[in-house]
Parts: sequence; C-alpha cells; structure tokens
Amino acid sequence: MDQVPELNATFFGQVCRRLCVLFALYTVCSTGVVRADIVVDGLIDEAEWQAAVSCPEWRRTLPFALDTPRYRNEVRVIATPQGLAAAFTIDQPAGERRMKPRTPRDSETLTGDSVSLMLDFDATGQIAYEFSVGLGGGVRDGLITNQNEFDRDWDGVWQHAVRETDDQWFVEMLIPWSTVSMRRSPEAQRTIGMYASRYLFERNERYACPGLDPESAVFLSDFQRIEISQHAADASLDFVPYASLISDQISDSNQFKVGADINWRPSPNLSLAAALNPDFGQVESDELVVDFSAIETVYTDKRPFFTENQGLFDLRTPANGQLIYTRRIGAARDGATTGSSDIDAAIKLTGSTGSLAYGAFVAQENDFDRDAGRRFAATRLLLPFERVRVGHLATWTERPQLARDALVNSLDFEITPSEWWRLAGQVVRSDIDVENTRTDGYEGWLQADFNRTAPLTHSLKLLHIDRRFDMNDMGYMERSSLQQAEWETFRRVAAASNTSRVSGETQRLHLQYRENLDGERLQSRVLMSRDVQYRSAWRAFEEVRYIPSGVDDVISRGHGSVRLDQRIGAYADLNSPRFGDWVYILGGYLFQQGVRDYAAWVFATAAWYPHENLTLRLTLQPQWSDDWLLWENDNRFATYRARRLDFDFRLDWIPVPRHELRVKWQWIGIDAETRQVYRTNARGDLLPVAEPIPTFTASNLGLQIRYRFEMGPQSELFVVYGRGGMALRLDDDRGVDGLFTDMSEVRDADQFLIKIRHRL
Repeated sequence: MDQVPELNATFFGQVCRRLCVLFALYTVCSTGVVRADIVVDGLIDEAEWQAAVSCPEWRRTLPFALDTPRYRNEVRVIATPQGLAAAFTIDQPAGERRMKPRTPRDSETLTGDSVSLMLDFDATGQIAYEFSVGLGGGVRDGLITNQNEFDRDWDGVWQHAVRETDDQWFVEMLIPWSTVSMRRSPEAQRTIGMYASRYLFERNERYACPGLDPESAVFLSDFQRIEISQHAADASLDFVPYASLISDQISDSNQFKVGADINWRPSPNLSLAAALNPDFGQVESDELVVDFSAIETVYTDKRPFFTENQGLFDLRTPANGQLIYTRRIGAARDGATTGSSDIDAAIKLTGSTGSLAYGAFVAQENDFDRDAGRRFAATRLLLPFERVRVGHLATWTERPQLARDALVNSLDFEITPSEWWRLAGQVVRSDIDVENTRTDGYEGWLQADFNRTAPLTHSLKLLHIDRRFDMNDMGYMERSSLQQAEWETFRRVAAASNTSRVSGETQRLHLQYRENLDGERLQSRVLMSRDVQYRSAWRAFEEVRYIPSGVDDVISRGHGSVRLDQRIGAYADLNSPRFGDWVYILGGYLFQQGVRDYAAWVFATAAWYPHENLTLRLTLQPQWSDDWLLWENDNRFATYRARRLDFDFRLDWIPVPRHELRVKWQWIGIDAETRQVYRTNARGDLLPVAEPIPTFTASNLGLQIRYRFEMGPQSELFVVYGRGGMALRLDDDRGVDGLFTDMSEVRDADQFLIKIRHRL
C-alpha cells in the first residue's frame, strides 16, 4: 500500500451533514416504540419462558473443582423480536448471608453476590459481550476479545431487574438486537456462544455453565453453543449530543465545548458511528502513576466512540503490544509532552457480509490542515471458518508536523484442530516514511495452547520483533529488537475431601527467555505461584520469582546496555472474608530493585460497607528501597535510598438508583537520597564514580469528586471537581511525612466541570 486517498475537512463535513439529514428523517418517520412481550421486572412469569434454552451443566469454577455447585443455579435465554432475554434463578437459603451493596456502573469488582452472562452472538470465538448484575442492582458490561481480554469501557443499552424471595433471587435481562453487532444469516435458527456464572460472595465461590476459567489462555472459544431463533432488528439511529463547561481555577478561564456521538444501525450486521468534537473523557480520571522507567504507561479509554464496536479492531501481541491504542488519538500534540489535542471528527463503519466481518474508521485532529494535528485510519477484515480464522488489520497515521507517515499491516490467524489444542499467530509489518526516507520492519508471534479445558493446561509463546519494527504511531509496543520464548503451565487442584481446610488452589509455572538481536541475553525470569482458596472464605496468594543475570538495553534510552546481576523476589497477599461491615487485604513484596540490595513494600486495604448504598475503601502502601537504580543522562546512573508512600481513598455513595457520588483521592510521595553514582563502560558494567547527583522528592496528587445522574440510556449529567499535579524538587529535605502534609501545594490542575449528554 504505497498511497492513501487524501481526506480533508470537507469529507467530514459532507458525512456529518448527511448523517444529520438521516437523523431528521428518522425522527419524522418514527411512529412510536414497540413494547416487548417480556416485561423486565424480575418476575419471570411470561409464557414465553417455557420455550427458553437453558445451560444445564453448572460446575464450581472458583476454586476450579468442576464439581456440583453448593446451590442450584439456572439461566434461561430466549430470542424475542426486541432482543435476547435472559433469566437467572439463583437458590440461596435464608441461612446463607446475602451481600448486596450498591456499586457504580462498570465497577471493576461487583462487590457482593452477582451473576454474569457473556454472549458471543456469532459463535466464532472472536468477540463476546459481558452483562453482569449485582444483587444490590449494580451493573457492569464490556467486551471480551483475544480469548480472555476484558474491556469494561464499553457501555451498552440494555435492561435488567432484580427480585428476591426468602430462598431465591432472580435477575432478568433484555439485550436489544440494536445494542450488539452480529452477522446476518438467512437461517431460521442462529448459533451463539454463551457463558453464565454466579458468584457467591460469602464463600468466595463461583459456579459457571460451562465450567470454564475466565483466566484460561482459551476462554472465549469454549463457550457453550446454543440455538436460538433468528430475528431481524429494527433500524435505529441514536443522536447523543453533549455540552460541557470547564472552569479552570488556575488560569481563571472558562471553556465551553459541544459535540455529539451519532450511531446509525440500519441492520444488525451494519453500523455507522460518528463523533463530532469528542471530549477527552474529563469525567473519568486515570489511575495515578509515578514511573521513571523507559517504558510508556498504558491507560484505558472512556470515550464512547472509541469503545463502541471497537472489539473488532482490538488486536494484541505478546510483550503487551496493541496494534491500535486509541489514547494516541487526541493525545498531546507532536513536539509536546503534556496536554491533549482536540478531535474535529471521527467516523467508524463496522459490518458483515456472509461470514466476512469488516470495519474501518478514520479520525482527524484539529488543525490537521495547518500541519499541526494528526490523522488516523484503520481497516479490519475477519473471515472465520469452522476450525480456522484469518484476519487482516491495517493502520495509517499521518503526522505532518514531523513529516512522518506510518503504515502497519497485520495478518492474524487461529487454528483449532481439536478440543485438545489450539494454534494462533500473527505477522505484522510496519512501513515508516520520514521526509521521504522509508524504513520497514517486522514482528511475528506464535502461540500454542494444549489441554485447553483440563485442570492441567500448557501454553507456548514465541515472539520475534526486528530492530526496525515500530507501531507506536497508532499502536503501542514496549520495545523493538526482541526474541522471546515463554512457557506457562496452570494446574488447578480441588480438595480431596470435604474435611480439608483448603477447598482448591491454582498453581502456575512461568518460564521466559529473552534476548535482543545483538545476541545479548536480556533479563528473563522463572516464576512460580499458588493461589489458595480456603473453606473459611480466606484466600492466599504466594509467588516467588528468579531473574537470571542479563542486560537491560532500554533503561539508558539509547546510550548502551547495562549489565545486571541475578535477582530474586517474593510476593504474598491475604484476602479476608467479610467481618461484619469490613473486608481486609494484606500483602507484601520483597525484591531487588537496583544493583545488589533489596527493596520492599507492604500494603493494607480496608473496605467498609456501613450501608448497602455506601462503600469506603482505603489502601496504604509504604515502600522502602536501599538501592533504587535510575538513569540520569547519557551513560550515567545513580542509586538512591528511597522512601515512598502510596495513598488511595475511594468513596462510592449511591443513595438511590441512578444517582452516584464518587470520591477518588490518590497521592504518591517519594523521598530519594543519593547513594552512589555510576558510569557504564563499553561492556555495560556499572562502574562507581565520584560525581554529584542531588537528592529529590516527588509528590503526585489526584483528587476527583464526581456526581453522576443517569437520566436514561446514554443520557447523563456529570458535575465534577478535579485537582492534582506533579511536583518534582531537587535538594528537598522534606521526608514522606512532610510531603503528605504539604500535598495541597500540588496544584497543576484545578478545575470544575459540568457535562450533560442526552440521547435524542
């Protein structure tokens, strides 16, 4: 692909005008809303449920005993003209305590009793949707890709209801066909993949049908196959405008923004989405990170356009690679290290014809026509057969300010010869053009999974990245010039008898060997761990790791490799059951961080549930290091005697459904005293030198107070106060205690935000 068609602002203007015309026609022609035959009220009393399909083989999967569940669980699904309806019937006697705190939408952990339904509407093992409901009414949804990668940034439009009796509780769901993407089929019946689970919080047990572990290397492909009737979804057009006002307390200025998300779905197998002037997700705060390493930190994306129907484009590689990292779009401008870029517009098309799934999207930043912004584009093709799947992904990035264009092409495949083993892999090529000088590079990887559904499973991964490969223009990769081999074995052990204190455990062996293309052996690792579940509902995790001697060729930012001796480390944590209104987690890690000496951190988390609508959680993590190795400049390094404290406080208050108040207060403080300065020689040895390096302190603060009112599907009001920043000071004599006391002085950002979005 040597040439890419020229796109400009006129293209976006024409498309947006046509979408507005379509929306107007849809509004004029719409004659009303058809009610479903099944009323989502948790009663499950309609006659239609008699013809529902169920999943009969429930097994206990936490711990991974695969035995009969303690209590009966049932899930039924039925296809209706309006969508897929599901009903859970959960047995829980009055003597078994029920945990039902209210949790915010898409909370990573639905604290309390809950059920989950995961559906692969095409039964291809490529993309599935998660729909989870807590007994307290909290909901979570998301996408599952790459077999076991969960992305909870996706927010779908679906209904749910919870009802309780003395001995049972019930969850009813209705997932409209317009909410999900699936291939069109002329058949009267449709095959889908399904996985259902129930979590019993009091005993820390999970029961599932089929009996799969979501953390297995192969999860999505092994869903239960069921037949449902085929229904044609009505065409839909959603127009979701937003307006936001940001009052900056530092610059004493106000910024008003308006934009819109438009989603048109003429059929279940075709979807067109557009975003006009999307914001960068100021209502969601990123996790606080202080990282002095050479590896870029990865963040999730909360913008609706980049989460809706994005699973088709979500391709991952070993070593944490992502072919499309959507946070590149709208990030800091080329030449800047902080801030963000406005996005003029973005358009995305996804669909299928026959067995072929396809997709494409393009996004353009502000001032692209003045060589300041960037343009991103991607296309995706996916063709599944009975036991083989092949796909192609291409990305194109234009960065005129750097006179740089980047094209990445990827071929991926998956072969499943039998239920016993699976083979997957990918070949990727990058073509980078900088001022008419082109450089190409390659990456390839292969993964084999054996004994997929048994208690003892194995995975082998092989990876090769040449020194010229680069997909960081639109994707994410940690490094180039890498050859890596990994072997991983999981063993799940169930208790031999009911009298044992241990109800089950998972054992893991991970072996990794790495070297660069210069033949230097990089730091590899041997890791062994065990996750033990006790009948008393306590849970313990232990891990030991050994890192052989090798070189680190990334830490110096291009100034040569650094030789490091072998290292060892040990980690352990303990999770308590619920004691009244409290849950505790305690843990610690002992490791070698620098040249030879040790570092350690411990953490303690206390979660308090004084009421079903209120949750408070505090985590403290102090860290001590006598040998913290950091790069300074050129081939100069220094070790520090450092003290660090991570403070994390969360409050979630949901006084009534659809109203949420969240407080997220994070702080990291570091006090580092210089211990020794080093220079590297030609071999990469660290040689002590007598050169001055000042001490330093770092204080990083993130505070967000957010009120959210859910007016309806895709309709929300946010009122947010945010404050924070990073202060790095040299020759500062304050310790961690002093930094904590003075955290209010950190004030790089201080703003008040009001945002409203409403689906018309």
